[in-house]
Amino acid sequence: ALTTRGWNGYGENEYRAFRYLTEKKRLIVEDLTPEFLGSKSFHLICSPSRCGEMIQQILDRRAAGGFGDSNEKKPIMIWEPVPDLCTPEELANTLKTMKYVDVISPNHEELAALFGENHTAGVNRALIEKHAQRLLAEGIGSGDTGAVVVRAGKEGCYIATSELTRWLPAYHQDPTKVVDPTGGGNGFLGGLAVGLARTGDIVEAARMGSVAASYCIEQVGVPSITCTHDGGMGTPEEEWNGSSVLERLTEFRGRTG
Repeated sequence: ALTTRGWNGYGENEYRAFRYLTEKKRLIVEDLTPEFLGSKSFHLICSPSRCGEMIQQILDRRAAGGFGDSNEKKPIMIWEPVPDLCTPEELANTLKTMKYVDVISPNHEELAALFGENHTAGVNRALIEKHAQRLLAEGIGSGDTGAVVVRAGKEGCYIATSELTRWLPAYHQDPTKVVDPTGGGNGFLGGLAVGLARTGDIVEAARMGSVAASYCIEQVGVPSITCTHDGGMGTPEEEWNGSSVLERLTEFRGRTG
């Protein structure tokens, strides 16, 4: 297979399952083109040990390429722990690796599994908050300035840093708007990565992630994108699924401000 293929399963009470259908195709740092190597943020889905290795390799390649990183200008590292290693046996390695990232973002089931627990009757907010605080207490990022962002399906996301805790709702509150949740988590973290690079504000970044995810789950497959040109002049305006991303973000900001 040209790419790794996987299976996502969904059931009642926010139940989710995942398994690989083909051998994993491992992406390595050497695969990054110079353009991608210069990114302001990186989303890593991998084991704890590989996360630390990849971050160091990215920084080494950037140093060799003259990107001029400093402590203040290093790229933002967002880590999504690989689901099958969210186990109590990997908890110590997970806590150690958090020191090298700016954001750790498991979903609610993966976070619970790290501590040998589960959500038996839907999303348990108290359990999410307890586990997120346990991660935060160990320190995330340089100077313990990082964040935990827990993705919790229709309940939205929970954000925890040393300075704030905050729940944000999912963008879609009408369940009929959700056609297929596949890709919602990756869409969220892509939006979060862009938001952090642009604003440096974890809550605003999570809003951007929520809006990005909303477009991923409105249909089977990828969203439709159209561009309108103002008579051939000016900046083209994009519409996703027939709506303006900026207008949707503004509306969501008004709901959650």
